Order: sequence, then structure tokens, then C-alpha cells
Amino acid sequence: MEILIVIVLALLVFVLWPQKDNKDLAEPTTPESEPEQDIDRAEQEALAAREAQIAQEQLEIQQERDKRIAQEQLADREATISQTERDLRFLQDDLTDQASRLSEDESNIQNVKQELDSKLEQADQEARASRQSAEDLEYRESQLSRQEQQIKEQQEELTLLAENIAQKEQQAQATQYDLESKAEEIARQERDLNNSQEELAYRLEQERIELERIEQERLAQEQAELERIEQERLAQEQAELERIEQERLAQEQAELSRIEQERLAQEQAELERIEQERLAQEQAELKRIEQERLAQEQAELERIEQERLAQEQAELERVEQERLAQEQAELDRIEQERLAQEQAELEAAEENSAPITQDQIDIIQSTWKMVVPVKDQTAELFYRKLFQMDPEIKALFTGDMKAQGDKLVTSINLVVNSLNNLEHVVPALQEMGKRHVGYGVLAEHYDTVGASLLWTLEQGLGSDFTEEAKTAWTIAYGLIAATMIDGADY
Repeated sequence: MEILIVIVLALLVFVLWPQKDNKDLAEPTTPESEPEQDIDRAEQEALAAREAQIAQEQLEIQQERDKRIAQEQLADREATISQTERDLRFLQDDLTDQASRLSEDESNIQNVKQELDSKLEQADQEARASRQSAEDLEYRESQLSRQEQQIKEQQEELTLLAENIAQKEQQAQATQYDLESKAEEIARQERDLNNSQEELAYRLEQERIELERIEQERLAQEQAELERIEQERLAQEQAELERIEQERLAQEQAELSRIEQERLAQEQAELERIEQERLAQEQAELKRIEQERLAQEQAELERIEQERLAQEQAELERVEQERLAQEQAELDRIEQERLAQEQAELEAAEENSAPITQDQIDIIQSTWKMVVPVKDQTAELFYRKLFQMDPEIKALFTGDMKAQGDKLVTSINLVVNSLNNLEHVVPALQEMGKRHVGYGVLAEHYDTVGASLLWTLEQGLGSDFTEEAKTAWTIAYGLIAATMIDGADY
């Protein structure tokens, strides 16, 4: 039974396989038909409208697109092979069901044989019982005679059934021999078909190499020459495929007629329905793939145009950035000059070490009250300016900058409120300066901090940061910085 299943499966594979292969051979030519000529004309119009530099880039893009088309064709062939495998699996399941039914029939025959054997044994037992009880049961001889007659008739029926079973077994052996012969013939035809497929694959490979050579020459020739060569190649391939398709159809028709006359009328109808559905699915898939390819090519053309626009936009942005960079450099230069002037004033104030007056203390305390409500923004602005003036200072701050800002505001608030009694905060300032040495603070950093503080106060107070306020804050910071530096003992 397993041999019969394998032979039927081989017959079905032989019937379906050439159609799959020839369709695989016909499919690669579909993407290169009329839609590709339309794309070539579109490319020609695009090349005529672009500059010489973009024309060279378009040729490179065309080469990449041809490679993608070849990859899509390979993917189509792999999809067709996968569909063929699914069809074969479906047919194999059907044959498995038939084999199961045949196995059930054989099981039924075995059951009939067992029943017949059981009846024979029962008849023998009854005969033995009748012979043993013949002396005591003479009045039952007539009944036993009728039973013996019935047993004889059953034996004759069993003999006829055995003969029929033997004839069926002989017929099955003959059928199996025929199927084996057919399987050998199919195997030989498959080998011939494989040889033909290999030869056709070699020819297709040679044609592919020739097409690549023609494609390379096309880049140096005019578009009209390329279209003529492409049309001739397509015509030759179409004629060759039509001839192969006609031969395959003739062979397939003859083979299908013979198989249909023997056993597979119902199965053939089912296979034809499945084949039509598969062809419809493949046709729909090919149309979808063609639409996707055209959409991809259109997207590629749009991408090239967008890249050109993006390059122009990038060029404009670069020019704008250069202009902004020049303006920023000019602003930085002016800012540095102003900071240098403030630094000089701060240094002059430190050199003079002039004592702070009560009016200056009042100015400092009044302006500081304006800063306290926005202390978080002030601290953030101060550290941003400090790191901008000296980026190396940023490495000294490794903790949370918000907490660091709170410490800064608290320290300034303490000093501002103690300006009338500076002698009370001098030890604390000296201790703070000593701790800052451990943090990596240098003496020259105090000048940068002072300049950043004055700039922050000026930005925060605006018009309230008058010259008197600036002078007062400069003197106050000079006293604080001098006290901390004295405590640091550089």
C-alpha cells in the first residue's frame, strides 16, 4: 500500500512539476515588459530636465534598480516554488486519506475472513458434538442433516469468497506491477525533464550574462538603441517560452487523458480547481508586485528630487549658519571686551581694598532683596555664565546643581546680611576658602566668579543695577574674595 501511495504521488508530481517550472521561466519576463519601457521614458524625460551632475547619479541609480528587479525576480521564483510545495503537501494529504480508506477496506476484508474462519470452527464443533451425541439424540438426525447441508452451502460460499479474494489479490499484484512499470517510466521522464531543465537553466544563465553585458553597453549608448535590443530579446524569449509552453501543454494533455481514463476522473476535477485558484492567486500576486515595483520606482524618483532640494536647503542653511556664526563671534568678542573691562574694574577694586560704606551696604541689601524671589533662576543663570567663561570650572562641580545653587544663594544671603558686622563672618569665609582648595579651586578662579556674579546681577536687576550698585557689589565681592583667598593660603 505504501508503494501504491508513492507511485500515485510521483504521477501527480510529474503532472504538476513542468507547469510550475515553465511558469517560473515565464515569470521573470513580466517585470521587464511595457511598464519598464514607460519607466525608461520617464527617466529619459527626467534626465533631459536635470543638470549634468545629476545625470551621472541617475545612471548609478538605474543600475541599483536593475539589481533590485533581479532580486525581486528571484523572490518570485522562490514564492512559486513554495506554493508548489504547498500544493504537493495538499495532494500528499489527499493520498494519505485514500490510503487510509484502502487500509480500512483491507481491515474489513480481514474481519470477514475472521468471521468465516469462526463459522468454520463453529461448524466443526457442531459436527463433533453431533457425532458424540448421535446415540442419544437420534430423533435430531434430520435437523442435524439440514444443519450439515447449510454448513456445506456456507463452505461453498466461503470457497467462492476465497477464490474471489485470490483473484483480487492477483489483480492487485498485476496492478502493482503496472504501477511499478509506470513509476519507472515516470522516473525516466523526470530524469529527462531534469536534464531539460538544467539545459534551460544553463541557457537562461547564458542569456543573463549576455543581458548584463548589453546592459553595460546600454549606459554608453543612446536610449533608442537600448529599447530595440530589449524588444528583440523579449520577442525571442517570448517565442521560446511559447514553444516550450505548447510542448508542455501537449505532453501534459496526453498524460492527463491517460490518467483520467484509468482512475483519476474525480481527483482530476479537484486538481484543476485547485490549479485555477493557484493561477488566480499567482496572477493577483504578480499584479501586486508590479504595482509595488512601479510605486518604489516612483518613490525613488521623488527621493532623488527631494535629495536635490535637501542639498539646496542644506547649502542655504550652511550659509545662514556661517552668517550667524560670524555674528555670534562678533557678539562674543564684544562680550569678552566688556567682561575684560569689568574684570579690570574688579581687580582695581580689589587693589584699592576700599572700605565699604553704609550707603553701599544699603544698596547691596536692597538689590539682593530683589534677587531672592527669583533665586533659582539667578543661580542657574550664574552657573551657566560661569561655565561659559571658563569651561574647565565645570569639572569641579560633580553634584546636584540645584542643591549647589541653593548653597550659593544661602552663602551670599549670609554675607549680605552680615555686611554691617563683617568681622563675625570672616572666620567662616576663611574656612570656606580653605575648603575650596580641596575642591580644586584656584586663586584665579575668584576673578571669573566675580565677573560672572556681576553679569548675573546686571541681567537680573536690569535698570536697577546702577553704577553705584555695580561699584558696591564690586567692593563687597572684593572683600569676600580677599578673605577667602587669605584663608586658603595659596
